[in-house]
Amino acid sequence: MPGHWGRTCCCCPLPPRTSWPADRPALYCELLPCGSSSLLFTTGIKPALCHNTGRLKPNPLWRAEIRERSLVLRLPHRYRVLGWAPLNGGVKRAEVIINHQIDANDRSTNCPPRRYLSAVVRSMGFDPRHTVAMMTGVPMRRAAAVSLWHGDLIVSAWCTAGCSNALRVGDRATVDGPQMGTINLIVAINQSLTESALIEAIQIATEARAAALSAARVRSTRSRRIATGTGTDCIVVAAPEAPPIHGYCGKHTRLGELIGRAALRACAQALARWRRSERR
Repeated sequence: MPGHWGRTCCCCPLPPRTSWPADRPALYCELLPCGSSSLLFTTGIKPALCHNTGRLKPNPLWRAEIRERSLVLRLPHRYRVLGWAPLNGGVKRAEVIINHQIDANDRSTNCPPRRYLSAVVRSMGFDPRHTVAMMTGVPMRRAAAVSLWHGDLIVSAWCTAGCSNALRVGDRATVDGPQMGTINLIVAINQSLTESALIEAIQIATEARAAALSAARVRSTRSRRIATGTGTDCIVVAAPEAPPIHGYCGKHTRLGELIGRAALRACAQALARWRRSERR
């Protein structure tokens, strides 16, 4: 179910479009229909109004959908992707990013994560060499997505959250008995970055995750202090492979603002969905 201008949606309450300041980023949010098992969101198919000109503005060309237990993000061409995903972590060139929900009853998940995810990627018809993939125990129906833009600059974020493994940075290690629970975050940017700016984008996304946890008052399962993440979180950031436009993306920059806002809103909504599921 697509987001709408001038309405309030459950993940990002906004004032009507007419009261949205012209110098602030415009927002387009694709919401996950409850109980959906196929299409999640299609950022890039439907145009939306540009808040500056009132003309139709194309959304990014990337497309995200649910296929069985996986959130699949298809990029318009090969992007440079940075992160620590089990499959193709580091700085890689990729055309697809996947967030896959593992089945605790599936014996194949006992094999090394890279081998397991490579098999999942192949079964979906993608090339593991050009796919970045992460894993979680969180159902993809609880994923959240947000897109923001300002002018020609567009940032989208997708997040799934489970916090039964919530920890605060500096907590004592729990290697001997780690628990399930992961926050996975994907950020896509439509303009190219230098490698150092890509690293800075990871920092901004990480801060957004910590801020969302703090706002939600999620506590460490180890120290009972406010958590800053979980023990198995994964973040990946993707941007086009082209001569770099952005050399920086810190919090003083418009790009840093968009990354932070999109990641923060996506994380906050995913955490709210996790909390509702825990109450059932």
